Amino acid sequence: MIGCLLALCFCAHTVLAADANGILSFGTEGKDIVMYVQNPGEGCEIQCQVGTSEAEKIESHPIEQETVPIETIILLDNSLSVVEKYRPTISAVMSELAANRMNGEQFTIAVFSDEINYLVEKCSDYAQVKQAVDNITYNNQETYLTDVLYHLLSEIKEEDNTENKAPLRRIVIISDGVDNKSIGYTKEELYAALEKMPYPIYTVGCTYKENNEQLKNMFALSRMTGGASWLLDDVSDYMEIVNGISSLNQALKIVVTPQEKDCDGTTKGIHLRVDSEGGQISGSIEITMPFGKVEEVVETPVPEVLEETPSPTAEPVPEPAEPTFPAGLTLVLAVGGGVLLMAGVVFGVLTVRWAGRKKEDFVSAGPRNNASGDSSGGGESTRKRETQMVGGDKDSGQRSTKFVWGQEAARTLILEDVANPIKRFEVSLDTSLLVGYDRDCRICLNYEETVSGKHCRIYTSDGKVYVENLSRSNGTFVDGKKIGSPVEIYTGCVLKLGNLQMRVEIR
Repeated sequence: MIGCLLALCFCAHTVLAADANGILSFGTEGKDIVMYVQNPGEGCEIQCQVGTSEAEKIESHPIEQETVPIETIILLDNSLSVVEKYRPTISAVMSELAANRMNGEQFTIAVFSDEINYLVEKCSDYAQVKQAVDNITYNNQETYLTDVLYHLLSEIKEEDNTENKAPLRRIVIISDGVDNKSIGYTKEELYAALEKMPYPIYTVGCTYKENNEQLKNMFALSRMTGGASWLLDDVSDYMEIVNGISSLNQALKIVVTPQEKDCDGTTKGIHLRVDSEGGQISGSIEITMPFGKVEEVVETPVPEVLEETPSPTAEPVPEPAEPTFPAGLTLVLAVGGGVLLMAGVVFGVLTVRWAGRKKEDFVSAGPRNNASGDSSGGGESTRKRETQMVGGDKDSGQRSTKFVWGQEAARTLILEDVANPIKRFEVSLDTSLLVGYDRDCRICLNYEETVSGKHCRIYTSDGKVYVENLSRSNGTFVDGKKIGSPVEIYTGCVLKLGNLQMRVEIR
């Protein structure tokens, strides 16, 4: 009897237990906080606490009432490691998801290697989606899921910030596992991005050689985000995958309006609880209130009016008389001052001429390079001073300083981040310059981890501008081609340093 009672208590507790991951996704729209949970059915009561305050207003409705209820993004690894026996099932899953789409649902189909190639974007037309699926080909290529997913999340974040919206998305990944570049983003960086942008991720895995570890890393993405995962070897009916992914179609959108005093731009904890006859859903998130800063009005205290006490009248103090000098003394001072001024002018002229003669002697005594390589003298010298690595002896690490005559006006180099034009660097090309992550570089790119400490050197020679690679791990690319020796660059070129692409302009 005691055992039965304990079993009944356990069952009741299981039904009413709070789901720690009950919030599927969240974001902000205007001054509202938007959250998505699985729809518990009719007659649910919703409570939400923002920081320490109760929400001012809470509204909810099924996502099917939205114009675009959900966005489905499918990322397919179309490398040869997804072997041929899996491809018909993969095609069937994608086609069936499109066939069972919600009214207004948007599909994005993309294949990836080290970059994303979109086949169709935000499309609600089944015929177009099906055509894109049928035309997929598999290629001999390396794939890097970590980098691809990180870049996808960055694009989504930029889009949502621009349009000020928080739609529900699900990401479906079909691959043989997570494999990241040695110089790309790490798993930890990807996990941190997913915490800020929690979209349910559904993973479909394919076995290939010894890829157990890669599959575990990929399936972990689903566990982190509240999605689901399947190994194709264990699936007998592909509709099992389709139905599992489509379960998100029953989501509920909750819109919370916080109190005005909580809209202060700080990070606050949001606690949500949904009660219904079917059980309870609850969850907690942290979100930065992006609604501006509420300025405190500081009242200026009004000073008390004190009764004025008449001050005693002071006797007027006579002003001191200006000193007077005899007329003869004034004349002597004027003449002496003029003599001293003339002496100073003569001394200054003589000093300038002497300094110019010494500088001329110093330059003429310095080394000059002539056509035969003789440094004993002769040849025309210049006025331009440039510091550069010794040519033809890069291993020595020495530097040579040359003095030349006939200097031309120094040109200006501009590097602009292709993905983020706000990052724009403008420097003079009067000397060679280093570009890299270190702070001592003239162009410091310390906002991108994949840039090496001293990534490349840019310098001028014979009126042209060259870039020289200094990075052993990441390399330097000019217009997509990796360079081994210094290469000329010009306006319109694109330098790739790690994951950064910098557009070149030379003025």
